[in-house]
Amino acid sequence: MSLLEGRRAVVTGAGDIGRVVAQRLHCHGAAVQVWDASAAALDRVGADGIDVRRVDVTDRAAVQAAASEAAAEGPVSVLANTAAVARFGSVAEGDPDDWQETLDVNLTGVYHCCRAFAGPMANGGGGSIVNISSIGGLRGEPEFAGYCASKFGVIGLTQSLAREVGPSGIRVNAVCPGAVESQMNTETMARDARRGGVALEDVEQRILARTALGRLVQPGDVADAVVFLASDLSSCITGESLAVTGGIF
Repeated sequence: MSLLEGRRAVVTGAGDIGRVVAQRLHCHGAAVQVWDASAAALDRVGADGIDVRRVDVTDRAAVQAAASEAAAEGPVSVLANTAAVARFGSVAEGDPDDWQETLDVNLTGVYHCCRAFAGPMANGGGGSIVNISSIGGLRGEPEFAGYCASKFGVIGLTQSLAREVGPSGIRVNAVCPGAVESQMNTETMARDARRGGVALEDVEQRILARTALGRLVQPGDVADAVVFLASDLSSCITGESLAVTGGIF
């Protein structure tokens, strides 16, 4: 079933989630362009028919230029903001540069991209913006303050922007993944294992024991939520944050 036939989409971030989001959007009929600051990450996108472009979402001018070029090829009606970094450290002892980088990528980068596409989407008759937040955007975690602050901010940005652009036919929603089977989550669990003096497998089992479905979230689970929110199946949903966690508690 081609839910997005004839639409054009931009996906920021070519990490574990971003790659699969781009592939699922493409499988549902969208023409997709993926942005990432890393050429190596873009090389791993690995899907025929998906365009890639080096764009640093923290660079406002670069984002605006890339958005203008993308819009010149045809209206972009789907924007999926998945680009993110995770840095660890307590508020008292963490590196302030890590804090700033996290906010720059995870929150200000989303702002730059939303700002660059909101006007063209409105002129093109509307569209859907899907921002990837996190379960860390719903509750704080120790030594993860920068990440959590940035993801809480994404939800606030999502809600505010939804109210601003709704009259122009643009919907804005967030997806909040739980523990995803990804490089980023593996690094997070490894940190927790080191802090607790236990094996990585023990940390994973503790997470699974707190998860109703008893498994980690797969990137495809997140991608399916993005497809839903990008498509007309969610035509009356905006300003919402959809948790995709496997029922973590």
